Amino acid sequence: MKNQNGAIAPAGSACLDLVLDRLTKVKSAGAGKWIACCPAHNDKSPSLNVSEAADGKVLLHCWAGCNARDITAAIGLELADLFPGKREPRRGPSKAAVNHERMVYAVGSSLLQQGQLLNAEDQARFELAKQRLGVK
Repeated sequence: MKNQNGAIAPAGSACLDLVLDRLTKVKSAGAGKWIACCPAHNDKSPSLNVSEAADGKVLLHCWAGCNARDITAAIGLELADLFPGKREPRRGPSKAAVNHERMVYAVGSSLLQQGQLLNAEDQARFELAKQRLGVK
């Protein structure tokens, strides 16, 4: 594979090729490792380390402190482009959302069991949590 500079880099995963193709001053830094100018800041000499994990993930580290989100955005990619494999949309709520609904339900149930009445807003939120959790 040739990068922007015309240098030849060993073929890696499609994710790695996608990243290396968009960087400048790419040089090999050992087996499976490269250095390049970081596109997220005004980099004159290479400060970005690029490597590929055994599972095909592309790892980025900028010694000037740029984060991976800023680096990928600067080359027109998303963080998801650093990970191989088919990306399927999430189905259903996240674990954090389910845990939040469980907490709302637990607090509401506890208050009701103690004989306390919920105000209209809290009662509506409690009912919504029950609905989302499938509690009757």
